[in-house]
Amino acid sequence: MLTLLATLTAGGGLVLAGLAVHVARRRGTRMGWSLAVVLVAVAWWGTAYALELSADRTAVKGVWGDLKYVGVVTLAPAWLVFVLQYTGRERWVTRRLVAGLAVPGVLAMAVLAVPGTHDLVRSYSELSRPGELPVIETGPAFWVIFGYNNVVLVGATTLFVVSLVRLAQTYRRMALVLLTSALLPWAANLLHNLEVGWFARIDLTPFAFTVTGGLLVWGLIGERLVDLAPLARSAVVESMADAVLVLDAFGRVVDVNPAAARLAGRTRAQLLGRTREELAAAWVADAGPEGVVLDDPVEGRRRTFDVERGPLHDASGRVAGELLVLRDVTQRVRDQQHLQQVLDDRSRVAAALQASMVPTSLPDVLGCDLGMRFVPAGDGREIGGDFLDVFALDEGTWAFVVGDVSGKGAEAAAVSAATRYALRALAGPLLSPAATLEAVDRVLQSQTGPERHCTVVLGHLRPVRGGTVEVTLSLAGHHWPLVVRADGVAEEVGVLGTAVALLDEIEVHDAEVALGPGDVLCVVTDGVLEARRGTEEFGPGRVADSLRDRGGAAADDLAGAVLDAVRDFHGGELVDDLAVLVVAVAAATPGRR
Repeated sequence: MLTLLATLTAGGGLVLAGLAVHVARRRGTRMGWSLAVVLVAVAWWGTAYALELSADRTAVKGVWGDLKYVGVVTLAPAWLVFVLQYTGRERWVTRRLVAGLAVPGVLAMAVLAVPGTHDLVRSYSELSRPGELPVIETGPAFWVIFGYNNVVLVGATTLFVVSLVRLAQTYRRMALVLLTSALLPWAANLLHNLEVGWFARIDLTPFAFTVTGGLLVWGLIGERLVDLAPLARSAVVESMADAVLVLDAFGRVVDVNPAAARLAGRTRAQLLGRTREELAAAWVADAGPEGVVLDDPVEGRRRTFDVERGPLHDASGRVAGELLVLRDVTQRVRDQQHLQQVLDDRSRVAAALQASMVPTSLPDVLGCDLGMRFVPAGDGREIGGDFLDVFALDEGTWAFVVGDVSGKGAEAAAVSAATRYALRALAGPLLSPAATLEAVDRVLQSQTGPERHCTVVLGHLRPVRGGTVEVTLSLAGHHWPLVVRADGVAEEVGVLGTAVALLDEIEVHDAEVALGPGDVLCVVTDGVLEARRGTEEFGPGRVADSLRDRGGAAADDLAGAVLDAVRDFHGGELVDDLAVLVVAVAAATPGRR
């Protein structure tokens, strides 16, 4: 029997040692290390006790009996430290506390180590016989150690159990199991030390601690005794603002959360057992691209919900039901509708402002055919700064204007409008284009900053005898207009000057150009010339090619050909506004455009 008890106790010690290694490897926190120390202490106690039981000579038994006290005096302090850390009182675990808890154990081992005081703790009775369980005589120092250990163990265990019970009802099962498992080795130790019956000769405390240690590792480290996942999941679902319904494989409601019950205007019990069709008939008011619209009986209004459906699988992977989550997206839908209304209003404003950048129709100019194109960037919602105009100065002179204000938006449109109408107000048949631009610059200098400068081409058209049209033009920071002669030769005309409202003083120059029958003058903004395909720009050469390819066509067709060529070259939506004005000279009087 002695051999069997020694084997069981040694086996328990090895198990606890293995659990200690497992805990130390699984946990990098201090709490894990303190539990590992608890397990090592019990493992040492059990192993030393097993060697004590199995030794033949009394002297050897005494050595192992003394060494087991290393585990005995370490167990209680380590258990207290673990409880403090696990229950959220880690700040109490200071070096001073650990040192204070270690003092009694060190003194106990010192008493055992000194031959003169050794028997104050323990000694073998003369009644002990070889091959039998030894009878231990206890001295007064033993009862001090016994009392200290039990006070620490009972206090720590009580603190542990009370802390768990106070947290939530879910922890009570864990507290009960741990209390029971802690009582088992404690009761065995009391029976042994109080010399009750045959427990007087055998100490089952280390073996009983194998059960307690296993429960600690399984319940606290493995987190199986208190599985918080269902508790947390239930708390989250119960408090969700989204309506949650669980349907079985036959489409009947088996569970709902409070939000779903409130939305239905019924209790949970009234919803259980209803089919999916019955719910739809009672709830759905309308369905559309935004989601499902339901009548809310509590708030008395319609609310829009986004419905998410997901299958529920059993352990074998088969579909056992369905989870429905109704997420309230009413405010999101309203915000989207409001945003769409704002965008629509903005589009209307942009369209109205863009329309003011160009004339509704071009005037009849003697001996000329006029055509234009004006396209805002993107989808047309962005207000740009390009503009063009053609208007009569007297019976034989017409002014044409093509301009581009830096930037976009309402401010750019305001500068475009101001420039366009200032040109109309200040231009005259006796004032050259350059002089007119200088006057416009003085007006705009007081109204705009340099970040809102404007490039402009201003020209005068004067038809003369023989079907020729004399053109006088001035360039205020704008690139050169293009003239394509009747024979296909293309040239850029004009003298480049500074932009309007950019510098303190504008520098512009007039240039004279004569257009004969079949010649074409084309003025564009940088949205045409700088349209890109990769790193390559459209450029003036492709403008000339577009005009040549449609040689002899009406001016409006020529302007359309330039626009089509830009779109084909760029692809997709234009990234900049563009304006195109074409003046074609023909022998015959052109029709009205």
